[in-house]
Amino acid sequence: MALLEILQSSLVPAIILSGAGLISLSLQNRYGRVIDRIRAFHYEMLRKDKASKFAEEQLDILIRRGRLLRNSMTAMLLCILFAVLTTILLLFHSIFSINAFIILLFFFISLLSLFLAMIFAVIEIFISYDAVIKEDEAVRG
Repeated sequence: MALLEILQSSLVPAIILSGAGLISLSLQNRYGRVIDRIRAFHYEMLRKDKASKFAEEQLDILIRRGRLLRNSMTAMLLCILFAVLTTILLLFHSIFSINAFIILLFFFISLLSLFLAMIFAVIEIFISYDAVIKEDEAVRG
């Protein structure tokens, strides 16, 4: 396999790496905000020695969102891992002529992980909006 062919075949995993890295950064920021909000609720509950029904509902929603974001980030990092492995295996394929099925399998796992990460992220977005609506209803009374 010529050098140009190797570079061309590794272009798709490299693009996936770039996109997944940007999405991962966004997910980590969302996750950090959810965790900070959970800690703020915990601090407020400890300070008052009791929790209001509203605070408990919001805390339950935040914990659910945190779990979804954790799952999304895990799947995204697996996507990145398998995209890197795909790129490395493409290089090994050109040098040692390893089985192409393994490369395709790793690439498929990378795309499947990306898909799962996006599903978890979309679910979290809908839950976060529902939480804001509940908060608005509680504030407006």
